[in-house]
Amino acid sequence: MNRPCYVTILLGLLLLAASSTAQQAPQIDIDYASFAYDEQESLVELYMAFKASTLTYEARDSLYTSSIPIQLNLLSSSDTDLDASAERVVWEQEMDLQFAVMDTSVITEGQVFLRQIRLTVVPGEYELQIVMPLSGQDPAQAGRDIIIPDYSQQESCTLSDITLASMITLSEDREDPFYKNGLQIRPNASQLYGEGVANLFYYAEAYNTACAASDTGEYTMLIYVSEESIDGPVPVAGLEKRSKRAMHSMDVLVGRFDLSSLVSGVYFLHMEILDKANESKFAQTRKFFVSNPVMDLTWAESSIFYVNNYTTMQEDVAERALIRIRHVEDVTAFIDIDEQPELIGGIIKLQSKVKYPQSARRARIQGRVIVQFTVDKEGYPRDFMVLRGIGGGCDEEVIRVITEHARFKPAISQGKAVPVRASLPVIFGLR
Repeated sequence: MNRPCYVTILLGLLLLAASSTAQQAPQIDIDYASFAYDEQESLVELYMAFKASTLTYEARDSLYTSSIPIQLNLLSSSDTDLDASAERVVWEQEMDLQFAVMDTSVITEGQVFLRQIRLTVVPGEYELQIVMPLSGQDPAQAGRDIIIPDYSQQESCTLSDITLASMITLSEDREDPFYKNGLQIRPNASQLYGEGVANLFYYAEAYNTACAASDTGEYTMLIYVSEESIDGPVPVAGLEKRSKRAMHSMDVLVGRFDLSSLVSGVYFLHMEILDKANESKFAQTRKFFVSNPVMDLTWAESSIFYVNNYTTMQEDVAERALIRIRHVEDVTAFIDIDEQPELIGGIIKLQSKVKYPQSARRARIQGRVIVQFTVDKEGYPRDFMVLRGIGGGCDEEVIRVITEHARFKPAISQGKAVPVRASLPVIFGLR
């Protein structure tokens, strides 16, 4: 006889993060991509991901807030002068980033606050510096080199940089800071994928594709994933896309690859514009990383009879399993919410819709599932992400119930409905 089970639902609004009382240097990932803009300048997108657990939070009414003063400097490159002198600064911006959470008792490993900044600069080589003042300590600093091509001088086929993303969806919200060409693009500033973030989404732009067009006015686009190899790139089986595309002066390239079958390691995303003779006219490449302990163990078990030093291999797999995936969240700048979203019908009604999956009950799977989503301006939940899952069909069941049955009175700020992130923890337990 099956033992009875119970399901408990607790609703927490906004992003989950860790509380902290002592100030520490925030951990930050930085990435960028450049695109064509006009004859003088190129468009640059800067991506910054702040690890939530490394921030300091203060109580503010019913919220906990974190404020990060930050200074961005874009410096012209110099081999002899490494100081941020006034002569080298070509762009600078100071801002006070603010993040707000309602519940600081739970945090998912690697959860980040994401920010994106767009600017236009003259093509060239630059150094991006980020300075974050710390109370009673030296400022925390981060930086990276940036190379901006001159797309206006490219008379033949060319490609923009590739934006690696954790999610790309259709969007009509032009006020969204992540909106671009009818899409909402959430950049993955860490370039890390695998367990928990299995889908690699990509965005790029192809320019002047007429140079590769056939007699029918089409060109061929080849996009594929390869492993790191001294023998040159070889597409990974099943991770290759070849398509005929109409000729345009600017063509948007967007798609995704499921990386769940890859073992941990270094990989590359390749894009090539091919002409009618199937020869490459222009190629672009981005490196990314995969951490997938489940596939590592599967590979190890299947290779036990073919590897002499199995103990060494097990140690290597165990080391890979320590890598944690960073879940990128598009949390917008903090705004005062006058009225929080309200679940229509209440918790008890929604709870009655949750069914304990038979597969999970048979396997005696229990625990807490945390699903995060956006409550949009109309009160509908969207953009789901499992922050903490237990498997056995429980994660999918929570998303199903929220999708089919949860409706909200939207959040109100200054008299207007605004989208906010919400979290729904659901506890599955046997008794």
